Amino acid sequence: MNSGNNNSAAEQSSDLAVSSSLIPAFDPSSSLQVEKLYRAGEFIMSQGDIGDSAYFIQSGRVQISLTRSDGSKLLMGQRGAGSLIGEMAIVDDGPRSASVQAIEDCRLLEITKSDFTRALRNSSPIVGLVTRLILLRYRDVLQRSDIIRDFTGMATVLEQQERVHAEESRVLDLVRMANEFRVAAARQQLLLEYQPFIDMTTGAVIGFEALMRWQHPVRGKIGPDQFIPMAEDTGLIVDATRWAFKEACTALKRIQDRTGNRALFMSINFSATDFDEPDLFDYLISTLAETGVTAESVHLEITERLLLRKSEQVLRMLQQCRAQGMQVAIDDFGIAYSSLSYLHLYPVSILKIDYSFIKNMISDRTSMSLVKTILSLCSNMGFKSIAEGVETQDQVDLLLELECTVAQGYRFAKPMSEQALMKFLEQGHG
Repeated sequence: MNSGNNNSAAEQSSDLAVSSSLIPAFDPSSSLQVEKLYRAGEFIMSQGDIGDSAYFIQSGRVQISLTRSDGSKLLMGQRGAGSLIGEMAIVDDGPRSASVQAIEDCRLLEITKSDFTRALRNSSPIVGLVTRLILLRYRDVLQRSDIIRDFTGMATVLEQQERVHAEESRVLDLVRMANEFRVAAARQQLLLEYQPFIDMTTGAVIGFEALMRWQHPVRGKIGPDQFIPMAEDTGLIVDATRWAFKEACTALKRIQDRTGNRALFMSINFSATDFDEPDLFDYLISTLAETGVTAESVHLEITERLLLRKSEQVLRMLQQCRAQGMQVAIDDFGIAYSSLSYLHLYPVSILKIDYSFIKNMISDRTSMSLVKTILSLCSNMGFKSIAEGVETQDQVDLLLELECTVAQGYRFAKPMSEQALMKFLEQGHG
């Protein structure tokens, strides 16, 4: 989510309610949906069943009941908007410990076991261990209890506490966005825009960066800074990146065919999460074969964060990609705390100088020193350099003086659709 959002909790709640009302209800049996709708009287989950999802209640109320070992039933309480139900099933493989029935029409946001598992994988191992231990002990308490007392009053307090915690953490917003993003990927609401790379010595376009955008049916175009972190944390970025890679390669082939310029390349961003998938390299190679794009026409943009993990799998995949002819570029180079030793270990070929250094290099001596240091590093280690975020002619002149010849930024062109990009090239920029 955008960290610059200073709306009050009441405004956020109101916005969420408006958003909910504009999203149609879907069949609960369908997996492709933002929310699930249950009518009053329907069972959402049954005691003893194996469950693979938990739910946040968006609206409506549910009743929780438990069947004792002697067959008698006990009403455990009710839950309303803001409460989480069925959470035990997504932490372990145990059966449902109670039944949950809708007593009003309910709209639910789903969290699947795979969603939760990916979130745990991206968190500290301590968090995962403590979460599972707490649940195991809670289940043990339930199984050992001969008599479960009626604690309706306690349940009411618990429900209030759950709602407060959910609102403070904004977890409902994040879960909703994750579910909406999953639907967006399947319903072609994601799109790519392309920002050219320019050879500043000639003014010619030499390649493009593919940038993912989300055209939301209600909120309009959502910037990547709002949804990419969420997609990475939930693991949804994997399918999105693969879609983007294929789409970008297909677009590059069309552009190369129309311009006759086979030297044009496409740069595609990959996250650390993408490299957790062991079949990533095979997917890249098969997609290149399917789209007819050569490996030499592809640049993989990664971050320093990925390399700092020092993963054998990442090293192997990048070596395989470089052996095929793909270039490996480090995006936003210089902003992360790191040891430069990884530049010797990994097959990096391009450093993209972060825009913050380019923006300030004329007025700030420290930024200028960093730009010079990075360019010297590139020269000494045989890397290519690209300046990001170039906006003025003064920056262009200074970069050329420092022998940095390739740049990207609003001084030359903003990100644009493929159709607009073709017009841009036809106007003589190619």
